[in-house]
Amino acid sequence: MRVRILPALDSLLHGLISLGLAALLTAFILVGASQHGGQGNSQLAADSLRMLWSPAIFAGVGVLLIANGLLRGLWLLLRSPSRPVLVRPVPSRPVSQAAAAPERPAHAYERACAELGVEPGSDWALVRSAWRRNLPQWHPDQGGAVDVWRRKLAAYTLLEAWQQFEEPP
Repeated sequence: MRVRILPALDSLLHGLISLGLAALLTAFILVGASQHGGQGNSQLAADSLRMLWSPAIFAGVGVLLIANGLLRGLWLLLRSPSRPVLVRPVPSRPVSQAAAAPERPAHAYERACAELGVEPGSDWALVRSAWRRNLPQWHPDQGGAVDVWRRKLAAYTLLEAWQQFEEPP
C-alpha cells in the first residue's frame, strides 16, 4: 500500500517556496536599484524599484498557498480530533486474475471463434466472410455498441494473427 502526503502539506511547502522566491527576487531588485542609485543613475534605480511588483505577486501567491494549507490542516484536525491525520493511505490496484495468470493461447483462440460465431479450426475464408457479413451490425458507426465492437475487433485480430502464425512459410 502506498502512502501519499496530504494536500495540506503540499500547499504549505509550495507556499514557502513561493515566499522564498519572492524574497530572493526582492533582494536582487533592491541590490540593483541601490547600485544604480550609487552610480548616479536615478532613472534606472527608479525603474528597478518599479519591478518590485513581480516579487509581490510571488509573495501574495505564497501567502495564499500557506493559508490554504493551514486551513486544510485545521479542517483535518477538527474532522478527526482523536488522531491527527498526517498521511492518507492510497489503495494499490488489485491484481486481476488475468494479469496474474495469462490465458492459454488455445483457450483464447476458442473464445475468439465463439465471439465471431465460427467453429474452431474453420478456414480463414469462412472467418473473413463471417466478419464481413456481420460488420455492419457490429460497427459503432452503423448503430452497434462500442464495447461489442471492441470485443469483436479483438477477436478478429486474434484470429487473423493466429491464421498468419499457423500458415506455413
